[in-house]
Amino acid sequence: MVVAYIPELFFKKKHPDSEDWDWELISYTNRVITLLLFVISGIRTLILIVVIYPLLFFLYCPCVLCIKSCYKPFCGLLKAKATHRFFSFNCNCPCYRARPKLRFQLQLAFLILVSLVRIATILFCLLISNHITTKSLAVVIAISFIFLLLNSLLDYYHYRVWWKYKPKFVKLQEEIILPKTTFSTKHKRYLPYPLLGDKRTGSFGDGLCTNKSCTNRKLEHILIFHLSDYQPQPRWSELKRLNPSAETYIGFHRTSAHAAAAIAHSDFRRSVKPPQMLGFGIYFARSIKNTDGKARFKGAIIAAEIRMGNVKEVTRNELNTVRNTDEWHPEFDTVYFNHEDDQRDEFCIYDETQILKWIIVVDREHDDKFSDFGMDSEFYDTKCYCI
Repeated sequence: MVVAYIPELFFKKKHPDSEDWDWELISYTNRVITLLLFVISGIRTLILIVVIYPLLFFLYCPCVLCIKSCYKPFCGLLKAKATHRFFSFNCNCPCYRARPKLRFQLQLAFLILVSLVRIATILFCLLISNHITTKSLAVVIAISFIFLLLNSLLDYYHYRVWWKYKPKFVKLQEEIILPKTTFSTKHKRYLPYPLLGDKRTGSFGDGLCTNKSCTNRKLEHILIFHLSDYQPQPRWSELKRLNPSAETYIGFHRTSAHAAAAIAHSDFRRSVKPPQMLGFGIYFARSIKNTDGKARFKGAIIAAEIRMGNVKEVTRNELNTVRNTDEWHPEFDTVYFNHEDDQRDEFCIYDETQILKWIIVVDREHDDKFSDFGMDSEFYDTKCYCI
């Protein structure tokens, strides 16, 4: 009789008119179920607080279980990143290595869906009258929204660290004093070094773009999924032949970390000190791979979208007509050098007004932030390619 009665606990709208021991059974079971739900939600919330508290307040949060009688394996399990991800429902699939924005969007959509389900459950429980268990369940679910709030804060923090990245400059040739002003309107973002294309592992969605004729002109896509192999855009003359209305081109510029930081808060500056092969102006290469031997400084990579204007194309035999001068302006806005090896093409624009927007990546040796935050090893402890 007792066994047959328990399954009806969550479905009866009223307490049954039965003997006293039935009332005691319902009351005891209610307490057990309510306590169990509180414990489950409490554990998840506690672990999330342990993770978020040091991040939000930059304080050391000691593990309350780290007492003399605490076993090291259990304490290590509690502190493990995989445990934190499990209790916060935070997938760590390798496909997210290069997609922090997508990861945040999917996680946010999941949290919204879970919230809607919980709200619907609360309303359903409140509509059932004279039932202690459903009322208790509604209270527990309402309290569990604390966990969802903390979970969303953690996801947003993770998104900000990766996608709204600001480097921590180190090992600079000269002391850097960043302006207190905001970034230039042309500056889209810094990208952390681990997001670059040469860091793709090729497993479970963490690979380079497989489209050999890729026409995606988004700067983030270029740096993350192409980088050194990026040349989907043809030479400027070929591009104009295929698309006469084309006005913009993607260019790559390598400079020092100090100069990159200054550019982010202001703009590019023209090179007017000889020797300048294509004349006085701002230089860009057609690919990142071929900026190594041409750039005078190293420390940062800049990918920019450029308005080319009226272009003067030259070959090696015609370099003397543009070398160490800017007399080609105002008739021309850009000088484009067609190298014998088309992969080594480069061009010079007259001034910074032709640059529409850019993204900056600071080299590993000049940026300590991603190592301080564990961004370069975030996926190392991922188990089963997910948690």
